[in-house]
Amino acid sequence: MTPQADRPKCTWMCAGIALLGLAGLAGTSRILLVALEKVMSGRGLDTYRTVWLVEFNYIGVLVLFGAVVAALLVAGALWLHDWWQWRSLERKYGGGRGNT
Repeated sequence: MTPQADRPKCTWMCAGIALLGLAGLAGTSRILLVALEKVMSGRGLDTYRTVWLVEFNYIGVLVLFGAVVAALLVAGALWLHDWWQWRSLERKYGGGRGNT
């Protein structure tokens, strides 16, 4: 097959992934808005059942999303540190060309 024949498949797949990503962001923002509304009205410790029938509360939702954001920040910092280390090694010893 030629690369031109694969391009329409890739375009539809990328569009589908983007659409699903937007739907996921919309759903996540809705969950956060409901949790913030409940906490601001003083009902943050009210329990509800999730889709998997686990009891959870609205403050727990905010803590969970806060932990996810903190984990992403730590992962980004570790990635940046690793990038700086590789860049330092490449400057010191040259590019990616080996002697073999």
